[in-house]
Amino acid sequence: MTAGPYDNQKNIDQHIQRIYLKLDKFEERIDQLEGQMIVVTKWLERIEHQLGRMEDVRYDVLQVLNKLQTELEMKAEKTEKDKDIILQLLTNDTRDKEALAQFMEVEKDRKQERFLQVWAVLGPVIASVLSSFFTRFFM
Repeated sequence: MTAGPYDNQKNIDQHIQRIYLKLDKFEERIDQLEGQMIVVTKWLERIEHQLGRMEDVRYDVLQVLNKLQTELEMKAEKTEKDKDIILQLLTNDTRDKEALAQFMEVEKDRKQERFLQVWAVLGPVIASVLSSFFTRFFM
């Protein structure tokens, strides 16, 4: 049983038809892959665009951070200077209070001493006047 030329041709036609079917499937798969490639390409373009924007934003953020750091350092220096001035004023205020207290103490002592000096002079005079007055009155 040998296959005749008709059977041979039929086998070849079937084989060719299977090849065409496979080619059609490959073609469909290639079309699907091309569609997916278009989608992937669009996504990549979007990602690249977002990355570009992120780089711009990153640069802006770095500039703002540098500016803020500079301002913070300047404010820290100003705060330190203000702190030193306030501490100096407090020291001066304490020193002035101590000087005023000492002055008032000296003034108080001086007034007491003056009072005692006046009574040291007036006391005997008043005593003598009173004793002479009482001696005349009672005698």
